[in-house]
Amino acid sequence: MKQNEKTMKPKDPRPLPKSHRRCLKNDYHGRCIYMVTLCTEGRKPILGTLEGDNPESAFIRPTPLGEKVLQCWKNIPVLQRQFAAKKSERIGKTCKRNISLIGHQLMPDHFHGIIFVREEMDISVGDVVRGFMVGCTKAYNTLLQTPEDGKPLRPLWEKGYHDRILWHAGQLQNMINYVKDNPRRLMVKRMHSDCFAVMRNVKYGECTFSTVGNLHLLDNPLNAVHVSNAWPEEEKRSYMNCCIIAARQGSALIGPFISPWEKMVLEVALNEGLPVIQLVPYAFTNYYKPPGTLFDACSHGNLLLMSAVSSEVPSSRRISREECVALNALAGELAGQSCG
Repeated sequence: MKQNEKTMKPKDPRPLPKSHRRCLKNDYHGRCIYMVTLCTEGRKPILGTLEGDNPESAFIRPTPLGEKVLQCWKNIPVLQRQFAAKKSERIGKTCKRNISLIGHQLMPDHFHGIIFVREEMDISVGDVVRGFMVGCTKAYNTLLQTPEDGKPLRPLWEKGYHDRILWHAGQLQNMINYVKDNPRRLMVKRMHSDCFAVMRNVKYGECTFSTVGNLHLLDNPLNAVHVSNAWPEEEKRSYMNCCIIAARQGSALIGPFISPWEKMVLEVALNEGLPVIQLVPYAFTNYYKPPGTLFDACSHGNLLLMSAVSSEVPSSRRISREECVALNALAGELAGQSCG
């Protein structure tokens, strides 16, 4: 082998989870804010332990490995500036890596971090995150007393990572709140584990679903919610009131709740603790957790999420008109109502 040839590293044979695909319309070099999530290999709970007397006081106590992960995270800005300075000197061209860390949350089997890339970088955010992952993996193997020479490093993280990009004003605070709320959500999920279990092959009518939430809501009379855009506003308001009255009288409101008026019905129903069954256009992973207000509704037994999708379709993608029509028709069919 020639001296100037680089030693090729063996390709990681582990499959990349579908949730870890990158956003194709973003180059990951420019000014932007990202929330990244990394999961331990096999989702082993080796980074910390959940403690606290109740969900509101819940927190994660880091293990020695968790402390190393936190240290690696906090070192990212300094290390990247040092790497950029060395590269600039080597190639005779200024390399910029101006990074700020906005927030983070260590969990027993995963890690959330929010990164602010303040100006165009010579490397991608992916390179920064991979460097962080390598540093954590080396610390992990040091704690295991595994020699680095002669043996491959034991992987700490599963292959790849998930990122969420801040596109809209006001989204940053939602990211920060979500990250900080993770310990509370974990304790709630453990206290109500039956409400968050993903159930497969649930038969209802002629269809088979995957579900999350309270299956007993299917025993209620079902009231399909579908608001036509062609209706005048007064008719929409009247219909919305009728739906809420029906739910107060014991019916479970069912639908995808996609249009603005349907979302209003959903919001009012959830705020009042009324029974809701939502049909979703994506599949549930084994570690799926309902987002936002749906999480608390699920923990209180007021919500059932149902999916007829057989493959893992990202929940963040834009739903098509054809899918909207199909889901509304399915809601009407399950409720025994015509969907006009």
